[in-house]
Amino acid sequence: MSQTATDRLTGTALRLFQEKGFARVGINEIIREADVARMSLYNNFGSKDDLALAAYSALSRERQAAMDAAIAAASGPQAAIICLFDLAENLAARPGFRGCAFINLAAQTAGGDEPLLTLVRAHKTALRERFIGLAARSGAADPAALGRQLLALWDGAIIAAFLESDTAPIRAARAAAQTLIGEACP
Repeated sequence: MSQTATDRLTGTALRLFQEKGFARVGINEIIREADVARMSLYNNFGSKDDLALAAYSALSRERQAAMDAAIAAASGPQAAIICLFDLAENLAARPGFRGCAFINLAAQTAGGDEPLLTLVRAHKTALRERFIGLAARSGAADPAALGRQLLALWDGAIIAAFLESDTAPIRAARAAAQTLIGEACP
């Protein structure tokens, strides 16, 4: 099944933004690599920012679906938390891994595009809420605090995995998460 021009544009834009950075990718490069006519871009998206919003929204949906699948497959809420760190390790082991796509986007658009920052905040909030929900189901005395700690471990580990070109920081964060869960949950 062939991809639509919209799919090619969003997929190409996302890949280029992640490889080179949002500010370093121009519309002409996206059009050329997606192999679409300029009018296809402007018929589907009003601007580069609109294209980025569509591309990162699709990535957010994909990542959240993967998180939900990992949680559903786990044997319980504490195991689900650990499965989310396993998911992070799998993402970090992929060729071309450049850290958290959403943290990178926020850093590259800081003070700029509010819809993109809103998307990043929503994506991170959704992950934090998953951690909080799992902490509550695990019996944590303060699920909100544990959820924030787990998100801090997750984000820090992903950044460190990129900087070190190694998934060891994520394994270390998983071990720290197990310790936190053991201390916070009866």
